[in-house]
Amino acid sequence: MDRLERLRAEDDERSASVSEGVLLDQLREVEQRLLAFGEALGGDPEDVTDLPFTEEAGLDHMPEPLYVRHDTAMLNQVTSWLLQDQHIGLVSPYGTGKSAFREIVLRDLSQHDDFVVTHLDNPRETTARALYQTVLEAAYADGFSVDFGRYSQVRNGIPWATAEAKTALREVVQRVREHGKTLLLVVDEIEVLEADLLSPLQVAGDAGVRLFLTGTPEGKRRVAEIRGTLDSRLRYYENIEPFGPDDVAEYVARSLAYFRGEPYDGEAPDLFTRAAIEDVHERTDGVPREVRIECRELFTRAAFVWYRTGQDVDRIQVTPELRHRRFGMGY
Repeated sequence: MDRLERLRAEDDERSASVSEGVLLDQLREVEQRLLAFGEALGGDPEDVTDLPFTEEAGLDHMPEPLYVRHDTAMLNQVTSWLLQDQHIGLVSPYGTGKSAFREIVLRDLSQHDDFVVTHLDNPRETTARALYQTVLEAAYADGFSVDFGRYSQVRNGIPWATAEAKTALREVVQRVREHGKTLLLVVDEIEVLEADLLSPLQVAGDAGVRLFLTGTPEGKRRVAEIRGTLDSRLRYYENIEPFGPDDVAEYVARSLAYFRGEPYDGEAPDLFTRAAIEDVHERTDGVPREVRIECRELFTRAAFVWYRTGQDVDRIQVTPELRHRRFGMGY
């Protein structure tokens, strides 16, 4: 019994059993059909978040280079600023790949001997002391420390008073830099930072922490209006390039290869036609997040075609027309 026959037999068995509710039954059936389609394509998904074009559902498995490798100008400029020990601001609209690039920075530079890298979690609710604590803990984890005898009250290695935590930050950053390393603080979504946090960010930057801030154009304007001195210290790269049609094709091909556990070999995707690639690009204007969502929708529709027609998976193709078809659950 092949995958499709097995799936239909399981559907028949569930149909004969007591219903747990219309929506619950539907969720289970759709999930099983999507997973079976993924298996037929050569993958081994355990749940729907393992399927192609669902990367944002699990950032720990996200193939980040799919989103930013096309913009070599951005990669070259940001890399040069990192080497020049600059404060960096990466500004681009929502969905263009900032979060993906942040993950690359955190992952890759954390493995580089010349960098001590940390990330400000939940910047919307971070206090000045919590910011200093984030930097101190990253330095401690890399083998640097401060002279705790200089501070009146220390809890878990962090001076309790904010002013003393600031002093400790300056002390540890100096030690990091004396060893020829750069302490990099990555902060996402600068458009939602509390105004009171911009001053501590500048304090950290002036103490020798290198800042890597990302956000929307509105975030850049907000920093300039509230803390012009911080804004003046940043080197901004604005607007990550959108995908072109060839970039969409590469994204699709890389996603399918990643899903199958195969290396990307530079070939065109085997599931999407070129016309479908062009249509995705036109519909999304090449915005990476929109490309992903559109590809996921087309993948789902292709799974329904495969299930309803009973065709061999090699004959299933994603075309522009697929976007306009409606499908029921029957076959």
